[in-house]
Amino acid sequence: MAERNDLEAAAAAGVITTEQVAPLHDFLAARRSAAPAAAPAAEGEETLRFIRNFHDVFLAIGIAILAIGVLALIFSILSEGGGAPGASTLIVGAVAFAIAAGGMWGLGEFFARRRRLFLPAIAICCSFALFCGIAAGMLVGGGVGMDGPMRLGGETWPMRLALFAFTAGAGGGALLFYTRYHLPFAIGLAGGVGVWCLLSLVFLTVPGATGDLLLWIWLFGGVGLFVAGVWFDARDPERKTRYSDNGFWLHLAAAPLILTGVLGLISAMFTPGRALTPGSSWELIARAAQSDQAAVPQAIATLLVVAALGFVSLLINRRALIVSALITTGIAIGVLMEAMNLGGGALLAGTLIALGGLVLILGAGWGSARRALLARVKPDGMWARVFPPETVTE
Repeated sequence: MAERNDLEAAAAAGVITTEQVAPLHDFLAARRSAAPAAAPAAEGEETLRFIRNFHDVFLAIGIAILAIGVLALIFSILSEGGGAPGASTLIVGAVAFAIAAGGMWGLGEFFARRRRLFLPAIAICCSFALFCGIAAGMLVGGGVGMDGPMRLGGETWPMRLALFAFTAGAGGGALLFYTRYHLPFAIGLAGGVGVWCLLSLVFLTVPGATGDLLLWIWLFGGVGLFVAGVWFDARDPERKTRYSDNGFWLHLAAAPLILTGVLGLISAMFTPGRALTPGSSWELIARAAQSDQAAVPQAIATLLVVAALGFVSLLINRRALIVSALITTGIAIGVLMEAMNLGGGALLAGTLIALGGLVLILGAGWGSARRALLARVKPDGMWARVFPPETVTE
């Protein structure tokens, strides 16, 4: 929009005549006032700011392909082996460190700090954290004599130490990335990897207790991330700043951990004596198609947990928690329909219809449900920052 002084400068330069300044200014002002105003963004909505256009997707794909190619190079070096015990491991660690500190950090400076491209920055952050983890794991493992790739089931002390170093390096790399570039995704990644770092620390120090503590670590780690997300949300109840983005990614990382921990404990409750191992809750729920008497009550308990999570989501105005629960909810609905002796096609159709209907009902009535729940919450004060009131008219 040209201002009056711009038009007068154009007249002085001979681009237009002096007599044309006033009519042209009035014409442009009239067009500006007649143009439809842009719809204001609804307060409290979870706006996705990490993608702008397909160019960002294109760059992110390129970064991912580059990282995969470098990983293939690293593991080809590791597979050759040879030399003193741990020599190839140390070489791989040094190469991974050079890639993280040089290549990925340099890409971060260009795409994350200079150009502020969030989706490519997410791909760079994941790659940087991964190479930091590989560097830490291989250098520490090679230093204590580990030779060969890390195995998650490795029972030797060097393997367990290398696994702990890997998770600590990856989590520290994500946190360093956030400190430098303030990328909200990085703090969610750091939080999620931090829970696995705690688990690997237990595996390092008391490996025999890992199975007993696994689900509790997931549960309380997820609750810790959830609390951190609420803390960031309380600093930005209108969901307009980076604090809200930090809370979004922390909630997204927290929900799967909370669900897996709770559902695993439910599975253990309905199947006493079963060892708590990763994925046990999913395995037990998936077995419901068989003649398992505990399947139906376990599915009902699962739906109750998901309903409680949905209630909390409404209170804090975070749909990210619900998204993480969709798969679990679908499995539980399928279990209940299987108990009704539905055929395979009817079972699939019924599950999808029920799940889709629940999502549509919750999405369409989100604002109304929040206004009903928060009717007694004052529009200001501490509780209003934790449970932001619904003010947008649907």
